Amino acid sequence: MDYVARGSSVTAQVYFRRLGRVCDEKGLLPSDLLNNDEELLWNFLNDLISEMEIKGKAGGYIQSTLKAIKSWLSFNGIEIRRKLKVKRANDTPTL
Repeated sequence: MDYVARGSSVTAQVYFRRLGRVCDEKGLLPSDLLNNDEELLWNFLNDLISEMEIKGKAGGYIQSTLKAIKSWLSFNGIEIRRKLKVKRANDTPTL
């Protein structure tokens, strides 16, 4: 996941890195996500949310990671229709 197209938007670059980070941590390729039905993908994302919350990741970061993954899925014609809840998704963390 070292390649990011030149001239791509900042958002695309961030989404690419976040998708790549999740796939690296899980030992998957992005294409592996495309071979699952909606129920398995929802469970995967729900588990990912739980893991990230346990690790203390900010709600906004988790939400952004989900957006990156859902964007990849949508680009490939897969929609997750069930809701995914992220605790403190709209909180503004302070340093």
